[in-house]
Amino acid sequence: AWRAFEDACPHRLAPLSEGRVEETGELLCAYHAWRFDGTGACTAIPQSPAEQAAAHRANPRAQCAAFPTTVADGLLWVWPEAGENAALEAATLRSPALVPELHDPALKGRVKALPWNSRELPYGWDFFLENVNDPAHVPVSHHGIVGDRYTGASPLEIEVTKPLKPQSGYEFKITQTGTSAVGAAVSHDTFRPPSLLQITSTFVDGGKMILALYATPSRPGYTNHIGCQILVRNEAGKLPPGLGAFALPMPTWLLHVTASLFLNQDAVFLHHQEKILARGALGRTPYEAKPAGGEYVQSVFTPNAADKGIIIFRQWLPRDARGGGPR
Repeated sequence: AWRAFEDACPHRLAPLSEGRVEETGELLCAYHAWRFDGTGACTAIPQSPAEQAAAHRANPRAQCAAFPTTVADGLLWVWPEAGENAALEAATLRSPALVPELHDPALKGRVKALPWNSRELPYGWDFFLENVNDPAHVPVSHHGIVGDRYTGASPLEIEVTKPLKPQSGYEFKITQTGTSAVGAAVSHDTFRPPSLLQITSTFVDGGKMILALYATPSRPGYTNHIGCQILVRNEAGKLPPGLGAFALPMPTWLLHVTASLFLNQDAVFLHHQEKILARGALGRTPYEAKPAGGEYVQSVFTPNAADKGIIIFRQWLPRDARGGGPR
């Protein structure tokens, strides 16, 4: 079973991530050899006298903060709250934000999920989600891979198909002027708080290509990203034109390399954009993603429908998410 602890030993707050999992299944803190079981209870304090050891171990202050976990779709999910009711809350209050197509009986045999790739990115969780909410940047930032910066940028029609709700997120439909008959007829961006942005491109033949993009704050200014591509055949069992190569056997290392090409193209913009917004530029209001951080629209100029998804996300963040991840 997977266990998740807060990365701090209750003794002197040394990082438990530097510890060892012993043959007994206990976690040993590598600083002073205190031991803990899977629930976070302390099982050994070598420095305690024998007559006091049991009392020291039983003291609530000797316990680690242990978080409930589950595994779904090949990913480890952690309920980020400890305590005696945490397991019950994790089992009853919310389910992991999964990709529905992976669990739809009607699509059995038609769905192929490529391997997951993961990477820590040098910008905040909110800036990652802003980026993947932004269809207008794709042909420009990803020039030479999936677009052309000189001819690909065009007006976008964006329609909100599922209005914003605090816990279920939102969905919007994107239509690009001049989409060809062999390309994606329409795409939908769906945000399922707090971690999933799903981009679903539906082709004229009924097939789909899905990008499942997860993001978890790791530390101030950094994000753990986990993502994969999912292919859905049409009712005739065929993939859309141009996507057949993705279904061929491919080494996992090559998938990781190609996935990083997209991430690398955006990285410099997002890394510096986060800092520029925080300090303010062009005489505009500095912005931070927190309830008292100021209105996002006061810091930027977004006159077109192409930015609608970003505005919706930035409205949700301070109001419903209390500002998002660590800073």
